[in-house]
Amino acid sequence: MSQMRMIVLVMGWLLGSVATASAERNWEFSVGGFGGWAFHSDTTFQVNRLINIPTGMAEPVNGKGTNLRFEDSGTFGAKLSAWHLPRKYGWQPQIGFEIDWTRFTADVPDGQILPAFGTFLTSGTPLGFIGPITRTEFAVDNMTFNLLFRYPIWATPDMPQGRWYPYVGLGGGAQRARLSIPGYEETSYSPSFQALGGIKFFVIKYLAFFGEAKWTQGWHTFKYETDSYWERYSIATIHLVGGVALHF
Repeated sequence: MSQMRMIVLVMGWLLGSVATASAERNWEFSVGGFGGWAFHSDTTFQVNRLINIPTGMAEPVNGKGTNLRFEDSGTFGAKLSAWHLPRKYGWQPQIGFEIDWTRFTADVPDGQILPAFGTFLTSGTPLGFIGPITRTEFAVDNMTFNLLFRYPIWATPDMPQGRWYPYVGLGGGAQRARLSIPGYEETSYSPSFQALGGIKFFVIKYLAFFGEAKWTQGWHTFKYETDSYWERYSIATIHLVGGVALHF
């Protein structure tokens, strides 16, 4: 079963359960959208073949470049959440589950020279740096399933989620990165991990605004349609976003 088909089935099950669960008030559901800014951490870059400048020859290499810089970008996405409601309302923590989709870009600026460590395997020459790096563009989609915890403030039987609440979450899923350079494109899929925290305020019972900070990370390998050359990138990002959600 493909990842997308599985996501569609899970979302269909959640939406199909809304009427019964909402009527019994065992569960609260919400759907929301958000947008903001993605700040990328300096991360690592690995390659298995480079030109050894002293010899002028391309050699296999065992090494890693550090401090690779990505350009910060806009970020946007959507959420589908389900919260379990307690039998007695109060300020007790509540648990929830969430599907989170986020899209952003992570482009590598042209001309970077990276500090590196490792060795050229043929000549034994130490690897002191990697670069200059050619500009590379990445379009990234991050899909995760999160476990959430919230702490309702001013909860009532009519609003068991509270008038506002802080929340935290942790999850995992998959990340898709589309590499683009002039004349070539390639797609990589990677496991993805996510941690998040935020605050949500209710304007009315069914409408809320939220602010959120979250961290996502994935690891991607690109082979450029060859069996002898590959590049690996770690994409680690902090997202600061704001959004709106409908609760039912």
